Amino acid sequence: MIDQAIFIVGATTLAALGLVALTRLLGALGRLPRQDVSGRWVMVTGCDSGFGAGVVSALSGRGAHVIAFCLTEDGGARARDEGAREVHVVDLTDESKVDEAIERVRRQCGGQLWGLVHNAGVVQPGFVEYLTDEVYRRVMEVNFFAPVRMTRALLPEVQAARGRVVLVSSVDGIVSLPGNAPYDASKFALEGYADALRVEQGFFGVGVSVVNPATMRTPLAMTFFEGHRTSWDQMNEQDPEGSWRERYTQEWLDEYVTSNTQGLERIAQDPRHAIDDITHALTAKRPRSRYLSGHLARTLFYGLWVAPESWAHAFKVGMVQPRPNRPDD
Repeated sequence: MIDQAIFIVGATTLAALGLVALTRLLGALGRLPRQDVSGRWVMVTGCDSGFGAGVVSALSGRGAHVIAFCLTEDGGARARDEGAREVHVVDLTDESKVDEAIERVRRQCGGQLWGLVHNAGVVQPGFVEYLTDEVYRRVMEVNFFAPVRMTRALLPEVQAARGRVVLVSSVDGIVSLPGNAPYDASKFALEGYADALRVEQGFFGVGVSVVNPATMRTPLAMTFFEGHRTSWDQMNEQDPEGSWRERYTQEWLDEYVTSNTQGLERIAQDPRHAIDDITHALTAKRPRSRYLSGHLARTLFYGLWVAPESWAHAFKVGMVQPRPNRPDD
């Protein structure tokens, strides 16, 4: 027993030292000389606010010519203020408008696109019993199908520049969480696409990186739990007499949103973590294949990712506060 205890302590100590060494090594790699991106063209989606706006500012500050895709005119104006060279106001679910914008991008970048950043995303949370089919379709359209279509259309330009494709996923792309199935499914799909793309495009000198942010203080994240009300209302309009209402009552919804919103305020981090990682993926001489952005991404979510399924499941069950009503309660 003593020998076993010594072995466990020794192994744990070595693992801790190894983790410290790895962290320092990654930090050193992050400080290596960067690519000069001045004069190079980079396209970024989702630039109205949050990560996208921050990336526009960071890249413009390095001299890159940024083409910003925004959803609203106000967002486009902010992107210009942040330094965007060109702005396209486009709904990414409108295929004909996206195709027109892509043609303009080809002309603007002169046939060479150094960076393609898929940052645009939507989220509409809810438990599966009160999520309509339309929610899944809309979330998948923006978070998965739009990046797939746009990447395929612009690959010749990215290949010509031997450039980079950066896909902004989420910790929800490696660990699915309760109450967010449409978003989680879209990010899991994006992860699988990125893995295939990385191998295939490596033959042409194109780098592919995935960024997995934890909860950051962005408009998308900070209104997350209020989104449950939208989903609940939509299902209530579609199926007002459904049995789902016995498990997810209006009172349950109010308590769930209130209690979890308070927790969100405590864990949300500065979006600069993700902005720096996206920028690194575009400017580093040796970009990483994956960036876990934020403290929780590198600790809690990484642990859930590699832990036995039974452990991760138990943790996720404990996250649901309050739990749904059950007939036998």
